[in-house]
Amino acid sequence: MKTIQIDEITGIWSYLQTVDWSERWLWGLGAFHFLCALLTAVTKSRGTLQSIHFVLLVYSAEIINEWASKNYRLFSKEQYFDSRGLFISIVFSVPILLNCLIIVMLWLWNVGNFISKVKRLKYKQQARAQSLKNSGNTSSSNSDAKETKKVK
Repeated sequence: MKTIQIDEITGIWSYLQTVDWSERWLWGLGAFHFLCALLTAVTKSRGTLQSIHFVLLVYSAEIINEWASKNYRLFSKEQYFDSRGLFISIVFSVPILLNCLIIVMLWLWNVGNFISKVKRLKYKQQARAQSLKNSGNTSSSNSDAKETKKVK
């Protein structure tokens, strides 16, 4: 990757073309994103686990960028991690945000299902109460009729 200045960047695709995608750590980052997506899919009905996953993903980007900018020589040929966080935003945060968007959509789906389940149970309970009330009225009407016959 030839060193480019932030003001030289004309677009995301031109910037991404300057990245050496053959570096192993970038393949590892891709595997990490795949595992995050898999974890999201596996925990789709586990809100607590997804909450922890969500928070860890969202708050880790800045910490990772700071550490990587200081220690990039340990794993990379080039210094991709600038103080503005352009590289980490594109290759780490965008996929993470997409993953978090899926998590939020799953939460909304689960809440919608829960609300509809609660409403159905409420309607069943109301129907059962109405049925008991009607059967109570019918039996009391029958007993009133029997008492009227006895009196005559």
